[in-house]
Formats: sequence, structure tokens, C-alpha cells
Amino acid sequence: MKTISKNLGLTLALMLVPAIAVPASAQTAGGILRAGMQADPVGLDPHVTDATATRNQLENVYDTLVAFDSAGKVVPSLASSWTASKDALTWTFKLRPGVVFHNGRALEASDVVFSIERIKAPATKSPRSGDFELIKSITAPDKSTVVIVLSKPYAPLLSKLAFSLNVIVPKEAVATLNTRPVGTGPFTFVEYLPQTRMVLKKNPSYWGRDAKGAKLPYLDGITYSYLPDATARVTALKTGTVDWIEYVPATDITPLKTNPQVTVVGGPSANYRSLFFNVTQKPLNDSRVRRAIAYAINNQEIVDVALLGTGGLPARGTTLPGGSYYASPDASYGKPDLVKAKALLAAAGYANGFTLELKVTSTYDFLRAPAEIIQAQLAPLGIKVNITAQEFSVYLPDILKKNYMATILGESGQGDPDDYLYTPFASDSGGNLTNFKDAEVDRLLDQGRSASDPAARKAIYAQVQKRLVDLSPMVFLYSSTQYEATSKRVQGYQHFPNTSYLGLRTTWLK
Repeated sequence: MKTISKNLGLTLALMLVPAIAVPASAQTAGGILRAGMQADPVGLDPHVTDATATRNQLENVYDTLVAFDSAGKVVPSLASSWTASKDALTWTFKLRPGVVFHNGRALEASDVVFSIERIKAPATKSPRSGDFELIKSITAPDKSTVVIVLSKPYAPLLSKLAFSLNVIVPKEAVATLNTRPVGTGPFTFVEYLPQTRMVLKKNPSYWGRDAKGAKLPYLDGITYSYLPDATARVTALKTGTVDWIEYVPATDITPLKTNPQVTVVGGPSANYRSLFFNVTQKPLNDSRVRRAIAYAINNQEIVDVALLGTGGLPARGTTLPGGSYYASPDASYGKPDLVKAKALLAAAGYANGFTLELKVTSTYDFLRAPAEIIQAQLAPLGIKVNITAQEFSVYLPDILKKNYMATILGESGQGDPDDYLYTPFASDSGGNLTNFKDAEVDRLLDQGRSASDPAARKAIYAQVQKRLVDLSPMVFLYSSTQYEATSKRVQGYQHFPNTSYLGLRTTWLK
């Protein structure tokens, strides 16, 4: 992960390496990769959705100004270099020459200005509008230069620019992005048939090169097929119907690793899964009730039973991925205390419990399977949990409208703690799905955004996480492990721990 140093006057223009490095072995060009996906995209306009399914299927159609590599480092993408002023307020980006959109028009700095302003604009209703709220101005002094001026120092800026839904789009195509995506990426959009497939083909004009200077991508195209049933997805890989699958179910990780015809890659991922509360709904508007539920939940049991011990790591507080200022463990997590839970419920006036409506998605087994375990764990408190399961394309719009009492969902980020903390918990964030508002958390989150020293940020985020445990707008359950599996035909694919599929840019078929 790229953190911002104290000396922000240092020039970052040395970072001129390609965005993706390729293993040193013989690549072959051509072929269509057949990918088995868990779910359809939820909308095709990248600026107005936060759906991981959309991100993963379109991030190779588009490019961002800067990008993450497989180690989480920020590297050049559409910007070949950048500098920051000593006061950390002015950032200047130089665009890579020779980049063209899929419609044939050359990329210009005005497209970057348009795209960032579109994400930021309230009228767009982007869930990531907060990513750029500290941008005071963004201008294009010439066709190859973008200047961003901040209202105050903003440590996560590069990480937000690298997030793979904050992409650069051509302004003339914006009206039809939700039906026909147009980007600068290695693959062009061909068609999308809901619940059937999405087809991408090679972009022969793509700017990217591998470490040896050869043009990317190697593949002629990618066809995404939708196989929401986990068993069907694994079977399709075993029988050769597909070449690559995402979200290998916990039951199949070990067997597939021993299959000589299959390669499994993955490990801990940069996300957390939680029991979300809509804190405006009684009795969840009382933090004592929410904390009582947290005390009753045994997340080790959830990992062991629902995820078979391989699909996640149990929460020990706010389950942020490892890093220089991420996880801040809390001793109360992983050690259920029904005595404390009952005392808190009684103090809140719910000694006999209440009914909790739990809405989950049937599409993702790792989000659905914990529901029954939570139902059993809350029964001793007199809390009756009613479970409603919906297909993801129905479920997510409902959740985004905050039409729920409780749900099991996740929060993903790609490179900065701001992704995991500001986005879901800041009062004014478009990604705040719990209606949680706390002035102290807001104050600390603003401090964390402005601090440039890693040690200072670590201390600030530790305070944030302690308060989130105390107020419990969510009960943190686990951080995921995520695996992809491929046939032995598939070569060069790199797993990204931040759950990105940019590794498909360097993939080829034997």
C-alpha cells in the first residue's frame, strides 16, 4: 500500500514502470477466457454503483488515473507521473500519450476532469462522492495535464483515484454508459445478456505493455457466464465448461488444491463482513441493544460452521486487513458473554427480547450461510430472528435504499483505511448504509484523512475502531479469504488481495 510521506514535495515521477508486471515465462496470444461468475453486475455505469460484481467485470474495460498493483502499491495508469506540492494541497498529473477510448477518440485531460467531477457531483448520486469531497478544484491546463487542488491535505487521494470504479470515461458517452460501457481498458464491451453472459473482446489499441514491451492483453476476449450456484461453478471448471471461476466455495478449496488439472490462488482479502444494523429502526436505535447482540455472537463458530474454517478469519474487533494502521483488536470479540448481553438488553427495556428482521442475499453463500447461525446464537436472548433471502440483483437495490432492519453485508477497500472506515461510517458518506451518525467518529475520520504521518493515522484509526465497537452500528463477523480457481490452460493470472481482477490483463491460455 502506498502511504503519503511527510515530505510531499518529493517527486513521484520516478514511478514510470508499467502498471502490471508479468511473470517471466513464454506467453501466447489469443483465445477467449471463459469465466464463471457468481453474479450479474448491478448496473453498468461504474460511477453510480458500488457492486463488486460490476467492478470485477468492468474494471478491465476501463482505466483509472493511477492503479494498484498486486502488492497494493499505487503505480501509473492513465497518468504516467505525478507530483505533489510541499503543503500537500496541489497535485499535478501528466497523462500517458497515445491513449484512445474505445470509440476512437484520444483521451484528454478534460475527460479526467469530467469523470472526477461527475463522481463528486450530488446529482450523480455516486456512493463514492465522498472520495473527492476535499477536491477544491480540478482543472486541465492543457490536454495532457491535470491539476487537483485540495481544500486541505488528504492522505487517501491516490488510493481513491486508484479505486477501480473511479474510472475515466469519455464525456460524450456518459448518457449510455449503463447500456454500453466505453473506456480505455484492454477489453472492449460487446454485449450483456442478464443472467446469461457478458462478452468482452480485445482492444487492439490498448496502451498497456508487459515488462518486456509486448502489447497487452494477450487474450482475444473474455466471456463471463453467470453461475450463482457454487457447486455448478466448480463443476463447470472440472468439466471444462469454463476456464476460470471466482469465489471458490469453502467446501471445495482443499479438494481443488489437490486436483492436478486445477490451480487455486488466493488467501485473505481486503474486506470485512458484518451484521449491519439500520440504526433508525427501533430497538436498534439504542446502542445498548446493538452491543448486546455483539456480545451474543460467536464469530469463530460462524467461520467454523458457515465457512468451514477456510472461508474467513473471525473478527477480533473491526476486522480490517493487516497493514501499518489497520486492525485494532478488541478483546470482547470472539468471546461471547450472554450475561453482559442480557444486562444490556434489560437496561434498554428489552429483557424479553424482540423480533429482528434479517434480510440476506441468497446469491452469495458466504453472506447467506451465517444467518441461521446468528439466528440460533441470538435465541437465548429472546431475540427472534426472521430471515428473508433475496437474489442479489433484488436485494442490493433494497439495501442501498436502506429498506432493511438488519442484513449481512461486506465492506471492501483497495488501499487505504479510509475505504473501510470513512465510507461506511461517516455521517455524510454516500456509502453509509446503516444511518449511523456520531460526531466524535466524524471528527476522528476527518483527522485521519488529513494526517500525513503513518503513526499519527494509526493512532487516530485506533480511536475510531474502539468507538465503533462501543456503539456497534455493525457487528463485525469475519474478514474473507477469497480464492479463484483455473484450469491448467490458464497462465499468468495474478490474484490481487484487494479483490480486483486486474490480473486478467496479463492472463493467457496454453
